[in-house]
Amino acid sequence: MDTLCEVKLNIFSAMHRIIDRALYLEQTVDGVMGGLSQAVPHCRVALVVSDGVEVRFFFTQSVNGSGGDMERRVRGLYKTGFDLVTRIPQTFVVLNDSLGPLFLDRKALNSIRKEQVCLFGAPIVSAEEVVGVILVDRFFNDRIPMLEDVQLLSMLAVLVGRILGLQSQVKRREEALVKENLALRAKISEEGLGVVCLGESEAARKLEGSIRKAAPAEAAVHISGEPGTGKSTIARIIHELSGRSQFPFVRVHCSLPEELLEKELFSGGNGYLKSGLEEPHGSLQPARREGAFERAAGGTLLLDEVGDLSAAHQAKLLDILEGLQTGGFAVAGPKGADVRLVSVSGADLSGMRKNTFRKDLLNRLGTLRIHVPPIRERKEDIPFLIEFFMTHECRKQGKKTQLGPRVLKRLCEHDWPGNIAEIKNTVIRLAIMAEGPQIEAGDIESLLRGEAGHRAPANGVESVSPWSRLDKIEIKEVSAALERNKWIRRKAADDLGLTFRQMNYRVKKFGLDALIRENRRQK
Repeated sequence: MDTLCEVKLNIFSAMHRIIDRALYLEQTVDGVMGGLSQAVPHCRVALVVSDGVEVRFFFTQSVNGSGGDMERRVRGLYKTGFDLVTRIPQTFVVLNDSLGPLFLDRKALNSIRKEQVCLFGAPIVSAEEVVGVILVDRFFNDRIPMLEDVQLLSMLAVLVGRILGLQSQVKRREEALVKENLALRAKISEEGLGVVCLGESEAARKLEGSIRKAAPAEAAVHISGEPGTGKSTIARIIHELSGRSQFPFVRVHCSLPEELLEKELFSGGNGYLKSGLEEPHGSLQPARREGAFERAAGGTLLLDEVGDLSAAHQAKLLDILEGLQTGGFAVAGPKGADVRLVSVSGADLSGMRKNTFRKDLLNRLGTLRIHVPPIRERKEDIPFLIEFFMTHECRKQGKKTQLGPRVLKRLCEHDWPGNIAEIKNTVIRLAIMAEGPQIEAGDIESLLRGEAGHRAPANGVESVSPWSRLDKIEIKEVSAALERNKWIRRKAADDLGLTFRQMNYRVKKFGLDALIRENRRQK
């Protein structure tokens, strides 16, 4: 009896140790089989698991390494009696002189001798459905009644069923979370689309139509438009509303310094990082860095400000695009990565002076082309945008602030050279600074005069906002840093101790994009 109790204790201890690994079928079954092999090394075990589509067999080996006879018996049972076993969730035996199952009731238990039994079997039930069968040759020797083997196997089958059920629940929950995540992202993208295309103008309706047609297609998309029109937002919306939304969206700024862009965009490159096991004298081990094409595999690669690519990088990108699949849509990048390209530029690349951007590359990037109109071409949409941003910001601030009629009229008459981004930032500032329930005209004049002065003149940086000395100082510092660093934003940002995002914000805020492009073309 000590042996009987010891075997049972070993088996159930082994099963409880693998419950925390029951997230995936392979891990679950490996844990079950490994635990049984350790708990009862003299016993041979087989698991037959079915997901309704595929049936999989798992076997342990006996101490001497043999197991062919048991495998033959189990596979024979699958061919001759498995359907019967799944329909009748009851323990059974396979006798030495038969391949078919014999279901056990009290009469059968009393009439069969243990030495006649080749295999004991029990169905594995999860969520009231038979998902498999567990079989053993025996747990105990012939001196122990057969009933003990049957009862232990039945309890073990229940425990394995619970473990497999847990794995199935986790899988279903993961699938549900993925669907919920995709649905939420699609909803957010729809809301973003609603902001970019908000209004009743013909231009807004055409823009929305172009985005909705482009999103489900696999074609490369080129988006052009003035700063602040929402080009990068549109690129993200196209990705989220496409069939690639569950895969990565990778953004590369083409205004990066040449060497950094080479590593970021093309085929990965090798960086050098300290390895976990350092070599003597502090030597560094090469650590491979994945390129943008590899990181975006299956998804979308956004080339932001693609017009800033140098001639050498334009040629290199064009070589990669030669790997286009039939139909000229998805790109086969390094390692055959399947990537959809979306590119963005603030300038009309086809009309650039001195033909600095290759037309053949633009044709590759712009199978579909979307031009985002500036606000001055859709002025009837301005009231809708102002109301949307004001409502959103007041809700966020917990305020109930409204725009007076004269204020709304003045805002609608403004040129908004910074487009949607300028409208949003201005309205946010008004909402934050408002002290009463209604914003009056006097609160906005200096603000709008300042916004109008944010654009830099063609000859440099002297004419800036008359309402802020800080702006004068900042624009001079930013422009001087750009000039010192050959008009490369990343280097200028490092020079000033700014992040790349902070530098880009200042470039857009002061309208320095055109100045940067002009000076880089002259280099």
